Amino acid sequence: MRRQILACVLLFSITGSIILVAGQERQRQEKGAAQTSDAKSASDQIEVKTDRFSGVTTIKFKPQAVLDKPEHQLTMEIETKLGEKNHYDSEKDELRSFMLFRSQSKAPVDFGDEELHIMIDGKPMEITRPIGDVDAGARTFLSTCRRPALEQLSKAKNIEIRLGAIEIAIAQPIVADLREYANRVLINQKTIREKKP
Repeated sequence: MRRQILACVLLFSITGSIILVAGQERQRQEKGAAQTSDAKSASDQIEVKTDRFSGVTTIKFKPQAVLDKPEHQLTMEIETKLGEKNHYDSEKDELRSFMLFRSQSKAPVDFGDEELHIMIDGKPMEITRPIGDVDAGARTFLSTCRRPALEQLSKAKNIEIRLGAIEIAIAQPIVADLREYANRVLINQKTIREKKP
């Protein structure tokens, strides 16, 4: 009788250990899958292509809805070309990104002075005055930014945008993707510079 009780206790403790180890392994797998999906989501938003003939690398931040309401949607996308031939030697290490904001709405939107302002962690990001246009019924605003702005973006924790009368705090998942984008641009530019004779 005593041996049977001892055998049962031993069996329960072994079974409990197996269940505990299996549960911990499942948690590790789920955590790893979550981290992979987070990394994948950022890489899904960023596209890097190198033209094998010209050697120019184009890095795109795919359009993201920074304002998504039934009556008004505002998207943001960025494109940077690295390794382009320049007219002057002084421009060879220059870094310039093009930021495009596209607004589609059911009713007229007050863009006020049509000035675009971006604040990163409470400090203004230096960008050019936007060029506005109407494209297929949507209003578009194109600005450029240079290396210091991308360096600032690569460390951003909070990003706020004002376009005319519209003020938006960018959602954290998009902020994380923008950080990743800026870091990829900076790393790629450094790699290209090191390869050049």
